Amino acid sequence: MHERERRQAENEGLFRSVNERIERLAEGPFDSAAAGERAVDFVCECADTSCTEPVALTIREYEAIRAAGNRFVVAPAAEHVDTSIEHVVDMSSRYWVVEKLDQAGEQAERDDPRA
Repeated sequence: MHERERRQAENEGLFRSVNERIERLAEGPFDSAAAGERAVDFVCECADTSCTEPVALTIREYEAIRAAGNRFVVAPAAEHVDTSIEHVVDMSSRYWVVEKLDQAGEQAERDDPRA
């Protein structure tokens, strides 16, 4: 893996860990079926460390994305996707899901805190 790709993976992993914490906090006192349908602002998991785009997801949507360790949620715009290491696998008006390819995908799987 090239140095640039390694740094990108580290940045995305950091944003993913922030989102894991957001999810735990969002589930906290609202542990009910309705809470799973309420949209929560997560952070964009793109490689840009200066990105501050919020991404509104329900807990169920976030869980569906996190079911695969090589998938990340990003704000719905092309500048949040690096087509050299990932491709978009799902699009909505609120978020896009990208899947890491090749070595970047393998690294994402290894770094997945849920693995």
